[in-house]
Amino acid sequence: MVTNKGLMYIPFIIFVVLIIWIVYSINQPPKWVGKSDDSMWETNFTSEMNSPKGYWSGKIYSNYDEDIHILKASLIKNGTVIHNWEGDETIKKSRPFEYLTTTKTLNNKNDTYVLSLRWEDTNGTHEDTITLSPKHRYFILPNFLIK
Repeated sequence: MVTNKGLMYIPFIIFVVLIIWIVYSINQPPKWVGKSDDSMWETNFTSEMNSPKGYWSGKIYSNYDEDIHILKASLIKNGTVIHNWEGDETIKKSRPFEYLTTTKTLNNKNDTYVLSLRWEDTNGTHEDTITLSPKHRYFILPNFLIK
């Protein structure tokens, strides 16, 4: 038989578990997000939840109504290029283009990350830069629960 005293501990235990979960999640590498100055480009660098090896991916989204050709994407950390992608990839509005997949994380919140884009449309070739900023994640599932 469960006593009233035992029932009082259940909300306390749930509260403690939630606090531990939030503290664990905040101490994980952040999701990095950014938008261009005109909000026509968005990017994120985040972990793949079901990845067995902890892969992270960088994705670019276009908000232009027409198809855009990405010619170059450079990820810059503290003024040094850490990843360069070159090619000719057509992307459609709001559909992601994955320019980077890696097992390395961007975990130092004090670093400065910038994504430099060169792209082409019917009006010619253009360049944009997007500054990424860390976004805290509050409820991350530990890897042992995902498998």
